[in-house]
Amino acid sequence: MTRRSEMAKATDTEVYQLLSEWQIPYERVEHQAVYTVAEIDFSIDGTEVKNLLMRGKKSKQNYFIICPSEKRLDIKALAKILGESHLSFASAERLFGLLGLTPGAVTPLALPHDRERQITLVIDQAIDQTAKIGFHPNVNTATLVLAFTDFQRYLTKLGIQPVYLVLPEQATA
Repeated sequence: MTRRSEMAKATDTEVYQLLSEWQIPYERVEHQAVYTVAEIDFSIDGTEVKNLLMRGKKSKQNYFIICPSEKRLDIKALAKILGESHLSFASAERLFGLLGLTPGAVTPLALPHDRERQITLVIDQAIDQTAKIGFHPNVNTATLVLAFTDFQRYLTKLGIQPVYLVLPEQATA
């Protein structure tokens, strides 16, 4: 893994440059800094998601998980689906080392920083691919809303082929 001092911090400017270069339309919503989905006090015209960076304990494989914000993800069941014995959340240092991000700004729009392709992108099939979706532009004081198909085009331009899975939900008590 790249040492923190060697990794460039991900910026919103680089996101806007790529979206412009690739002619991907978006709507920008500015807001107070948010660190978790629970803190969001605005709604977008589309699917609200949470983004998680996780790591397999034995394999050391990194997974970027995108699922609906209201889903209570069953992490133990997800580990089994991914062929892992255990998954844990990435540390702040790992998040910065892989994507140049700080906690609270986790976004797939930072995937250009994964130059060594150390991350597997996993997208929940429960996400409506005909709707819009919102992501932070590498900072947690704005959300960019774009068509899911445009997000897929962004990934294609990066050479990223996501894995679409039905992500397990915790049983409610």
